[in-house]
Amino acid sequence: MAVLSLLDLEDGRGQAVIVFLAALIYLGTAIVGKPGVVWILFGASVVAITVLRVFQVDPWVPLIGGAVALLVLGLVSDLPRQPRLAAAQLPAMVVFGGAALTALSLSPALGSYLVAAALIGHATLDTIVWRADKVVIRSLAEFCAVLDLTLGLLIIALQLI
Repeated sequence: MAVLSLLDLEDGRGQAVIVFLAALIYLGTAIVGKPGVVWILFGASVVAITVLRVFQVDPWVPLIGGAVALLVLGLVSDLPRQPRLAAAQLPAMVVFGGAALTALSLSPALGSYLVAAALIGHATLDTIVWRADKVVIRSLAEFCAVLDLTLGLLIIALQLI
């Protein structure tokens, strides 16, 4: 999947949507409080992004709207009072989402490095979540960790070539 994602890569900033979606999916799963829901959210996000691209709709408006809605929902729900790792998905959405959006406004090289760093950072979060066996189901955490780390390292490698 990482290689397929990079096939149409103009620069690493094109992968910012993956960073954003990863944080959004984790936040949505934390709000629901059922780790197995993550695969449903993942599948729905792949379908949604595909439909938006087919109809040539910029995905950032609905993604940002969804993130704001989930952040508000998360704040008014009991998520802030949940165990630390679940509650941490609120600031994680802000950090990873902010990095993804910031990368879009930077130069191609600098933006690519920021996206790569955010992907590697999210791979670290994936590993923490996997080890704790909390927030999302382990199979998704494994998948996401491999995808995020591979994409991050490939973006760096492509920048260095």
